[in-house]
Amino acid sequence: MKRDWGFTAAKMALLGVAIILVTGVVVMFLWNALVPEIFGGPQLTWIQAVGLLILVRILAGGRGHGGFGGRRRWRERWKHKVANMSPEQREKWRAEFDRHCRGEGDGDGERQTR
Repeated sequence: MKRDWGFTAAKMALLGVAIILVTGVVVMFLWNALVPEIFGGPQLTWIQAVGLLILVRILAGGRGHGGFGGRRRWRERWKHKVANMSPEQREKWRAEFDRHCRGEGDGDGERQTR
């Protein structure tokens, strides 16, 4: 069974836009409720709140997955884990991973239905 990646990508894009919209509104609300009264700062518009989120993410959070280099650490962990497997375990893991990536099953011999 083939997956419809176009439909999945569209759902993910829509989810991303919804998260940005909601998070921007929450940040704007919290900022406008707290900062002007406590620090005498300006009120933010929604687009300024989203820009602030992006700036904070760049400065403090990196690109996700544990900050800058998080994917590299993940890859190194898996290389170490696979290197410590026996050849039989490694072959079984690769076969299950390939089957899972093709959407043919969950590794227990049963096909996934969606």
